Amino acid sequence: MYRLTEEGKKYLSEGLPEINLVKLISQRGPLHVSQLEMENKQIAISWAKKNGWIVIEGGVIKLTEKGAKAVEEESPLLKALREVDVSGKCSDEKLLEMLIKRNLVKKTREFPEVEEISQLTPEILLSEIWRVKPFKKYDVNAPAPELYPGKKHPYVAFIEEVREKLVEMGFEEVKSPVVEAEFWNCDALFMPQDHPARSLHDIFHVKHPRKAEIKDKHLFERVQKTHENGWITGSKGWGTWDQEKALNLVLRSHTTPSSIRYLANLESGKEAKVFCIDRVFRPDVIDKTHLMEFDQCEGIIVGKHVTFRHLLGMLKEFAKEVLGTEKVKFVPHYFPYTEPSIEMYIFHEKLNKWVEVVGAGMFRPEVLKPLGIEYNVLAWGFGFSRLAMLKLEIEDIRYLFARDIEWIRKFPVMKCLL
Repeated sequence: MYRLTEEGKKYLSEGLPEINLVKLISQRGPLHVSQLEMENKQIAISWAKKNGWIVIEGGVIKLTEKGAKAVEEESPLLKALREVDVSGKCSDEKLLEMLIKRNLVKKTREFPEVEEISQLTPEILLSEIWRVKPFKKYDVNAPAPELYPGKKHPYVAFIEEVREKLVEMGFEEVKSPVVEAEFWNCDALFMPQDHPARSLHDIFHVKHPRKAEIKDKHLFERVQKTHENGWITGSKGWGTWDQEKALNLVLRSHTTPSSIRYLANLESGKEAKVFCIDRVFRPDVIDKTHLMEFDQCEGIIVGKHVTFRHLLGMLKEFAKEVLGTEKVKFVPHYFPYTEPSIEMYIFHEKLNKWVEVVGAGMFRPEVLKPLGIEYNVLAWGFGFSRLAMLKLEIEDIRYLFARDIEWIRKFPVMKCLL
């Protein structure tokens, strides 16, 4: 169907501007453009010239013979305009195109009113009237009340996402105690007892009970000898070792004790791939990038033939599967219990810079021999909470543990990988 626009309705009642112009010239004779006083003057002159009804010489508008005839005859365009107004159609397609081009007519769609089913009821189902009546369509753009269904905390969802990816990569999850002996947290990792990371400023010490008991006395002795003189590891050791300090109870400062405990109980000659995602504790000053408790993720690969190259390959796969990127680079680094050691960086597209995400290396003989491990062990780990901040695009680590309902409600259920 076609309907007149507001301009079309006006022209239908008052006449087309070009017709009104030639009628005026016919009555009054030639007129200078400056003397012409009428609405839509420019439109009238433009269309009258296109139709060959007038000529302008020295700024004076004169009527042509064709224009004189147009005064006497009814305008076909006006007739078409009237036809559309009455019937909603036009028999002359060229005139219709002209009307649409001049924005005097517009095309519309009109549908007959039909009763529609907007809501299913038991009566409608039983009567089977739904078989013959149409259903009302949903308008997905219509305003609707805000609903907040239950959903997982974004941080919990991210932890589960990474855990699932690691399991898909063939890793098995392991756990270890939150309250740990310094022996497992530090000494079994060949970390010297005077290392700055073992000071009161870097580890929470448990007040009661203060001491742990190490049931495997042979392991305890082997670690002691390794610290004192290197034992059979080829190392010179650290020269001294205090048994009492090794038995101090602390809140674990990293998740690596879970790997060490696993290795201590690993059957001789067995290969393995394990990981741990869990809470660790350090006496940091709380700010937007530091908390006193946060999460770490770390893992190991035990294999007869695994090498440092396997570690790099695994980390590349980790970056692709877990972090969602293939842009990685490795930088040499130092860690007390791995050698060689590296840090892996990924290129963060949104930040447009390289970001350090993983520390890794091969466990030293001083770590493995006291545990009775004969194979190479590849080790890697990262600050899980820091990575989550990148993933979830937040600048304050405290949001990861926030109970801010408004923030949780507005946070999208799904977010793209890095």
